[in-house]
Amino acid sequence: MTAQSYFLEGKKIYLRPVSLEDVNETYYHWLNDPEVNQFLETRFTLQNMGRIREYVQSLQDKKDTVFLAICLKENDRHIGNIKLGPINWFHRIADVSLFIGAKDCWGKGLATESICLVAQYAFEQLNLHKITAGCYEKNIGSAKVFKKAGFSEDVVFKDHLFFEGSYQDKICFRLLQTEYKV
Repeated sequence: MTAQSYFLEGKKIYLRPVSLEDVNETYYHWLNDPEVNQFLETRFTLQNMGRIREYVQSLQDKKDTVFLAICLKENDRHIGNIKLGPINWFHRIADVSLFIGAKDCWGKGLATESICLVAQYAFEQLNLHKITAGCYEKNIGSAKVFKKAGFSEDVVFKDHLFFEGSYQDKICFRLLQTEYKV
């Protein structure tokens, strides 16, 4: 793959559309790994190749969603996904969600770089006004990543999510176009 075929390109990673070819044993194991999926809503359903393919297929033609594979530039390795959407075109807002499935890539700034690339695309190409994200209060890693990417804590929904036998808060973040810095 050449740099010209990347959807978005950063320093260490590039983002490209997720394809059905990405649905493989590695992707399957990510979604069924309790450590990887502990904060993903997909953890409530055992994932299989058919279900994963259906999900990827369902997002490929959506006009309100940008679904991208996070890939390392050095070896073209697919390490996770990031999604912008659904996009509300009337209010010009969208949600960002992501996961890094390759655990050897955790803590290396790749999630932050992915979010920054998607934010740049959202504001500079799509002219969105606001992008949002949310995480479980115990998902300290995600909270740090969104703050590092320039997001601010917007609201906390008390006792909103059931996790490991008790309710915990959902932390919601926002980044406005006027707050965005390249």
